[in-house]
Amino acid sequence: MAKNIDKMLISKLIEDSDTPIAKLAQALGVSRGTVRNRLASLKSSKVLIGYKARARLKQLGMDEALVGIDILPEKYLDVISRLRDTESVKELYRTSGDHSAIALMVADSGAIESEISKLKGIEGVRNVYPSFVQETVK
Repeated sequence: MAKNIDKMLISKLIEDSDTPIAKLAQALGVSRGTVRNRLASLKSSKVLIGYKARARLKQLGMDEALVGIDILPEKYLDVISRLRDTESVKELYRTSGDHSAIALMVADSGAIESEISKLKGIEGVRNVYPSFVQETVK
């Protein structure tokens, strides 16, 4: 039962992370206390890792890029740690497939290419493959 509530709760938060607890409770057919308890549990177990605002960054003079990163296997943990500490890296995903990791990078429009180039200087990074976000559609 709790797992189903958790799934529905996370789905609602993905749609709109700013939804008030009362509205979440009503949509899920549970009490506000239940929503608060489930949120606390999801946070403490690291299932819920944060809330975020989504914005059309170009209107603020900023750019974002999704960057595929190829990492030498023997340097993988060191590189991930460095990427995690890089201010322009806003989200970081360990992946399988074409790249070892994918980073969402955000910086002022005039600085984004320089920020991406810095990744190439991290020992253990073989190559980076940036894709610049032109427009957020959904």
